[in-house]
Amino acid sequence: MRTVLDWLAKPADARVADESAALSAHLDMLDEANVAQTARVRILDIFHDRARNCAAALKPELAASALPVEHAMRDTAELLCLLHMRLARAYLDALAEGAAHRPARTAGHAMVCVLDAYALNVLIAADDPPGMWGTANALLMHARTVAAPMTSRPGSADAEQLYRQLVALALAQPPNLAPADFFRVAEYVRSYSGAVQMQVQPPHRDLDSWFWLDDEIDHGPTALLRTPADMERTGHILYCSCQRLGQVLGQHLDLIDEGGSAGELHLPACLEQLPTRRLMRMLQSRWMSMPRRQQARRERIQDVRMLIGFDAIWALLERRDASPDWQNCSSHWIIQNDSASGFALSLASGQTGLVRPGTPVMIKGVDSRKWMICVVRWARSGQADRMEIGVELLSHGAQAATVIFGTERASGRMSVAALRLPPLTSRRPQPALMLQTGAAVGRDILIAHASGERLRLGDARLSDLTLQTHAFELFELEELMTS
Repeated sequence: MRTVLDWLAKPADARVADESAALSAHLDMLDEANVAQTARVRILDIFHDRARNCAAALKPELAASALPVEHAMRDTAELLCLLHMRLARAYLDALAEGAAHRPARTAGHAMVCVLDAYALNVLIAADDPPGMWGTANALLMHARTVAAPMTSRPGSADAEQLYRQLVALALAQPPNLAPADFFRVAEYVRSYSGAVQMQVQPPHRDLDSWFWLDDEIDHGPTALLRTPADMERTGHILYCSCQRLGQVLGQHLDLIDEGGSAGELHLPACLEQLPTRRLMRMLQSRWMSMPRRQQARRERIQDVRMLIGFDAIWALLERRDASPDWQNCSSHWIIQNDSASGFALSLASGQTGLVRPGTPVMIKGVDSRKWMICVVRWARSGQADRMEIGVELLSHGAQAATVIFGTERASGRMSVAALRLPPLTSRRPQPALMLQTGAAVGRDILIAHASGERLRLGDARLSDLTLQTHAFELFELEELMTS
């Protein structure tokens, strides 16, 4: 026990991997030590603070990394996730034995550990940590029975509010979110998780917004309309809905769209950004009702090559004849199933570059001369070196283009790289222009691109913004005059 206390008295290691490993090793020692539970809780609080500091330091690195995350960083994230879950369960044991001096505070610390474990797994695109929902459910029960509100202090973590955050984040479907988008959603949810509805009685209206959890089953929220709850489990079933949270979010977005300031309205600062508001509008509809699949999937096994990222796609297409370099700069994927709007694929071999939801990719069959431009819609990486993604089709083919915005022609500023996408039958009757996010500084442009053996130059105008991600913006393109 003295070894543990002496180590905790030392400054934390600046290297997250080493600090995480040391925390885990010394938590092993604490588990074996003969110490009273009340004293153990106070020691766990020190582990809790140091583990949280590790998570705070690692999250930006994970957010900036490729998927699948490289081995060393993923090992650190998994170890830190396991450490947080061990701390949460240790707190839960203390609550069960009635050994926590301040039960509300202990339950709150435990739920913070669960949320951090969840966020770490989201950032490596892994499945929920084993035992996470079972632990969270048990903590919620303690928060509602043992940890009376009058025992909490101002500024302390409230376990039930943190549980509502966990539910709201889960129903935001993090596999569909880039890390920056996940952080923005989490910032909003921290402030307004009180709008998440939870009840033990079965709902009788707006059933498409309701989900259920069983306090004895280690599983996240299940859509009520997709799989009804077992009515014989009454007393163990908790029903939850984010419909009210979606309504609150809609009101906030309307206030800002009408000219309000996030600061003056005391709203999260991220809502000042137009891309964030577009993201939150999408999220609002997801919280208001259960997302439904628009097209049927069919099984289809096919080997394809994939080129990842705007710069890589533009550079390859700009050379006109991409075939000599295609094999070397692309990675090998296998289509698992498809629908009218896209595909689900698994990684077979090769470096992935920076794959995150919102990344543009170019896909070509191994034995085909035809290729497609797509956008990554979701990404999962349940194990190291394993990865599955879903992509949405944007176009069959594209041309590398160069554009100069009307406001820049006289100033001599540099041209901007773009991809001209041809019309997509039945979905987009007009051509479109893909630009890296933030590159558009106006609507009127001069565009140059290759068309067969000819170089086409002409005036054009960007009309509706049809898609915006962290990596690119896609505009409908009105071509006014070409030569």
